[in-house]
Amino acid sequence: MTCLHSVAQFGAAPTRRSRRAARGAALAGLALAGGLLVAPAPAAADPGPGPSAGQVAASKATVAEREAQVKRAATRLARAQAGFEELNTRAEIVFEAYDEAQVKLHSAQHAANTAKAVLAIANAAVRKSRREVAHFARAAYETGGVSTIDAVLSPGGPRSLVQRVGAIDAISLSRQRTLARLDAASIYQASVSQQAEAVAGKARQAAAHAERAKTAALAAVEHQQQVLASLHRQKAHLATLLADAQAHASKLQRERLAALAVQRTPSPPPSAPSSGSSPYAGTTGDLSGTVSAATGAAAVRQAESQIGKPYEWGAAGPNTYDCSGLVMWAYGNVGVHLDHWTGFQWNEGAHVSTSQLQPGDLLFFAYNTSDPSTIHHVGMYIGNGQMVEAPYTGANVRISSSGRSDYIGAVRPYQR
Repeated sequence: MTCLHSVAQFGAAPTRRSRRAARGAALAGLALAGGLLVAPAPAAADPGPGPSAGQVAASKATVAEREAQVKRAATRLARAQAGFEELNTRAEIVFEAYDEAQVKLHSAQHAANTAKAVLAIANAAVRKSRREVAHFARAAYETGGVSTIDAVLSPGGPRSLVQRVGAIDAISLSRQRTLARLDAASIYQASVSQQAEAVAGKARQAAAHAERAKTAALAAVEHQQQVLASLHRQKAHLATLLADAQAHASKLQRERLAALAVQRTPSPPPSAPSSGSSPYAGTTGDLSGTVSAATGAAAVRQAESQIGKPYEWGAAGPNTYDCSGLVMWAYGNVGVHLDHWTGFQWNEGAHVSTSQLQPGDLLFFAYNTSDPSTIHHVGMYIGNGQMVEAPYTGANVRISSSGRSDYIGAVRPYQR
């Protein structure tokens, strides 16, 4: 529901403090974590109790700087994340190349093992051929060769000679073949040995290169993970500093508003909502089933925690609010459901007279205080004639006086 109104008054203040004590407390509070200290404005420029306008402005400047720092940290984090994803992509390529090299190495090792088996066969053939050649050589040396006279004079005559000549020719042919096998086996032996060593050597080189690339890729990814973790910690730290700065700025603003209210209306105390001409403001309905005082107080704390956040029509947090969105969010955080519209919220609890108000009650304001259909704004009563509200476009969630002429009545929400 659009909240179209302007508030120029402020409610009651806490106990009045001396100007010197208030200024000292505000100055001490500005020494936030991180070492950022903003000096307050001179007292002469802003007389009166409580934090000065300069101190409030300085605290808001601190919040703005913290917000900028968080934004810059988020940007660095996003860039680092993008770099991490790129490194992961590159690493995947390197890991695939490593897997390929391992497969090739295993294949080369298998080929080398096969070559060794073939080489063993070739070596055996060479050794056999060498034994046969040595046997022929030894036989020739021992017999001294076979002459034609020996063949004629030997027992058996010419017929035996023919048989012996055939045997000699056969032996000669066998020796020739043995020598040829020896030559072939020696050549094959050398060829297989060279090929096997070459394949295995290349495979070992490829595997070593892939291993180095894998190690480098893993190191790069691990380093980037460390960078990301560091940036996450930095951002979390800055976010904590921002939250502290926002809380401090809100506290200063509340104290200043309260102090100004005391200064402007020193006596009597701030006025509570007045029934005025509204027929709905002077009576209390059946309060059974409504929220307890503890729940109402908890909702007030939730709403006050949002002080300083901007108004936005139709918003219900957690960064911006309209009037009904703020009370809906605050009660939602303590387990009580309200709808996001003042027209519904007016009927989501029991009506309470001004004399029965307690913190957490919803205060409604209307163009016509006799007609609930003209309700245009809602705030949350916090006691002592004050309410917390999301006022209107261009203003932030704040504490304001609840004593207004357009007050139509109050509602204590049902516990549901």
